[in-house]
Amino acid sequence: MSLCARRVTLPAITPIVLQKRVIKVYNEDGTSRALEVPSDITARDVCQLFILKNHYIDDNSWTLIEHLPHIGLERTIEDHELVIEVQSNWGMEEENKLYFRKNYAKYEFFKNPVNFFPEHMVSFATETNGDLSQALILQNFLSSSTYPEIHGFLHTKEQGKKSWKKIYFFLRRSGLYYSTKGISKEPRHLQFFSEFGNSDIYMALASKKTHGAPTNYGFCLKVLPSRYALMLNNVLWPSSLTKQEGAET
Repeated sequence: MSLCARRVTLPAITPIVLQKRVIKVYNEDGTSRALEVPSDITARDVCQLFILKNHYIDDNSWTLIEHLPHIGLERTIEDHELVIEVQSNWGMEEENKLYFRKNYAKYEFFKNPVNFFPEHMVSFATETNGDLSQALILQNFLSSSTYPEIHGFLHTKEQGKKSWKKIYFFLRRSGLYYSTKGISKEPRHLQFFSEFGNSDIYMALASKKTHGAPTNYGFCLKVLPSRYALMLNNVLWPSSLTKQEGAET
């Protein structure tokens, strides 16, 4: 009997991060294309692939969109996000899609941040002697580690209720809060609503028809990871007011 051990060759194991997956991406005209991509591909990488394959001009406006038709929501997937990870949060029965389309305002916040902070909606933690303009003060804040406070009215609807309430909200570095007493910002009147470190923000599509909102413009906060049905049944749905009032929200 031979005492020599039999040599066994094991198949090479491909790291999970390098395994290939197939994703299907739709264009606005309804056509689609399936691509085999690595598990660590980002939204920015997918956009670059489609730009090259379609011979498009890269003007920094091409965007990958996560579309959730069953609840009327969609959002722009950020450049650094892993596409396979986004898809892993989808339910088996959901007909969610990825769309490749242009969004000319994709980087507008970084190009012109002052436009997103109307003076009547911004409060600063420090006092000034009046020598600096509001715009200059804001620019100083945006270039530092501090943040201004943004405030205004939003319409919200609670779980199981049909009516929408007009409530005053405060956006701070630590999260989103709302006042239980008018526009008071006293700590005893502020209730925590959501933080953004583990949340995605979705735009609502046809809010009036789908969710009975006061206007067609609205947004939803979804806490990660996944659990869409549970979270959507337990969070408030903020919606802006009319276009004239919306500038104040």
